This record gives sequence, C-alpha cells and structure tokens, in this order.
Amino acid sequence: MIFAAKNGKSQFENIDLGARAVAMNGAFTSVSNSSLAIFYNPAGLGQMKYRDFSVFYSPAPFGLSELSTAAVTFAEPMKYGIFGVGIRTYGFELYRETNALLSYGNGYKKKLFYGFNLNFYHLNIQNYGSAFSFGVDAGAMAYINKYLRWGFFGKNITGAKIGESREKIAQVYRTGLNYKPLNEAGLMLEIEKDVKYPVSVRAGFEYTLMDYVDLRAGVGNEPASFTGGIGINYNIFQLDYALYKSQDLGITHQGSLTVNFGGIIGRRETREQLKKAFEEN
Repeated sequence: MIFAAKNGKSQFENIDLGARAVAMNGAFTSVSNSSLAIFYNPAGLGQMKYRDFSVFYSPAPFGLSELSTAAVTFAEPMKYGIFGVGIRTYGFELYRETNALLSYGNGYKKKLFYGFNLNFYHLNIQNYGSAFSFGVDAGAMAYINKYLRWGFFGKNITGAKIGESREKIAQVYRTGLNYKPLNEAGLMLEIEKDVKYPVSVRAGFEYTLMDYVDLRAGVGNEPASFTGGIGINYNIFQLDYALYKSQDLGITHQGSLTVNFGGIIGRRETREQLKKAFEEN
C-alpha cells in the first residue's frame, strides 16, 4: 500500500463523509444545506441561516482499520456570507492523509449561490517522510423553480499536486438535481466524474416524518453500491446512521452527530426554503 501511494496512486481520493449524505449514496451536491457542504458543495453554505457543527467518525470501514476516516465541520452565518472550516483525516499510523479546509459561501437574491474552499493537504508516510500542498475547490447552486434545484462542485480545480512524484491530488467534478415534490421529500440524481475514473451516477431519497425522523436511501454505480439510513432529530441535535453495501467490499455502518442551532424551527425553514424563494416574489 505504501509503495503504491509513493509511486502513482492518486492521493486524497473523493470519499463520502457524514452519515446523512452517505445514506443517500453521496448524492448531496444539490442539497448541501449543512456544514458538510464544505465537502460536497461550498455554495450550499449560502443557504444556511444558523450555526452548524458536525462530527463524523468511521473507525474501520468494511472491517479495515487502515481505511479509518474522521471529519469535523463547522459553519457560521455572518453579515457578509457564511464561513466554514473543516478537517478530515484518513488512514492509519503508517499512512495518514489530513485535509483542512477554509470555506466561504454566499447567495444572490435567495436563488443563486456560490462558494469556495481553500484546502491544505498534508500526507505522511512512515519511513518516507511527509509532504504538503494547497488547492482550491469551487461550487455553484441555483433554484430553478419551487420544486427543483441544481448544484455543481469542482474539487481541486487548481490541479494541486503533492509528494516527490508530484502526483496530482484527486480532481473530481459533480453535478446534480434535487427534486422536491413536497417539503418533506426529496429525490436526488447526480453525475460524478473523477478525471482518472469512469463516470459514476448516483441517486438518493430523503423523507421526513413529523419533524423528528428522516428516512433515506440511495443507489450508485462505479462502484455498484446500495445505501440506506435514518436520522433522529431532537431540539438542536441530529443523530444520523447509514448502512453502505458495496458489491466488492460488503457492508459497513457509519454514524455522525450534527448540532444545528436553528433546532426544529430551523429544520422546517430549511425544508421550505426552496418553495419560499419563489413565493416571496
């Protein structure tokens, strides 16, 4: 594994983070209405009205501690936009990737949104040393009508490289649609293209029951995968669980905790945000 990483394997692969997004198979680019937007589409930060904090930890995906992943995100709405910070770690004591992000998102007339990430990448391989690099991500989002919104995310658009081999950090482009026939229900369809891999198509579903329970499911190809999950909401707290089934690796379970200071009122406002953007005109 270390040899492969040293000699050509793309670093900082695109990994889905946060049990809510994972449960929808990562089809989150056109949703991105929490601090996890930092990793999926920073333009989504522009939709946020309340402070948001999220913690995600997966100690041994598919039973492999070498794939251990953890992330923390925070978003703070301010006068001149929404600012966010995040950090992600991946790997184990012999191979460790760390990605720290500073993010900004804002909107125009409550229908168009834009955002950027400034990334700091650090790679440490035991007995081989360490390296670091910087890169930029960019995102956009648009409310098309009161039922439909579109999102786009470009990861590492500056083509940052790292290490002695100057291997390019994963460069990924995502675009998708979020269709909301009801405030409580959403359907997501998304296309992802990593410049080194085939096109991947993902679809997700989310439905809210009486403000307190969210049901989710998703499907994707390249690789073939099926996901599902549930979210439990109480006051400012949201506890999410996701099950991910890979055709190649089997089943793994993931969880995350989110604290959103809008509470139940904030969650209702978020679900109604798309339709209200057109009703107010």
